[in-house]
Amino acid sequence: MSTRLLYFTGFIIVCILLLTSVYLQLFKGMMPCPLCTLQRISFGLMGFFFLLGAIFYFNKIARIILNSLIGIATSMGLFFATRQVWLQHFPPANSEECGVSLQYMMQVLPVNEVISKIIAGSAECTQRGFEFLTLNMAEWAIVWFVFFLGMAIYLFARECRSKA
Repeated sequence: MSTRLLYFTGFIIVCILLLTSVYLQLFKGMMPCPLCTLQRISFGLMGFFFLLGAIFYFNKIARIILNSLIGIATSMGLFFATRQVWLQHFPPANSEECGVSLQYMMQVLPVNEVISKIIAGSAECTQRGFEFLTLNMAEWAIVWFVFFLGMAIYLFARECRSKA
């Protein structure tokens, strides 16, 4: 399979995943928690990088950088999804409090406080919500992030081994 086709396939899968999350939000009333929002941002970054790789022809160094960026975005998303699953299984003592939206926190708090509050979790992050085949949204996100991390590693190794 060609590299550009792999990038395009990654882009299409990411689009389907993001459209599914938007559908669940708009038509099923499932509002995303701050960790879910960060996972969506990670998927969006991955999709953007996949689209760049599918549309443009880059030299070897640029493709290695692009694959590294895909790997970084995927690793960030994997961290956020894993943290959310951890919070679902081991909720913090203050998980009864309702948290505020990510947008509101970004407006009123410094960035370092926003990050610490998101990682600490809130009541929204501890809820399992929608399940499909016994996995909830965060667990499915882990599955997809692991898949895309493997894809990024494969593409990175493929570029490092290529001659041109």
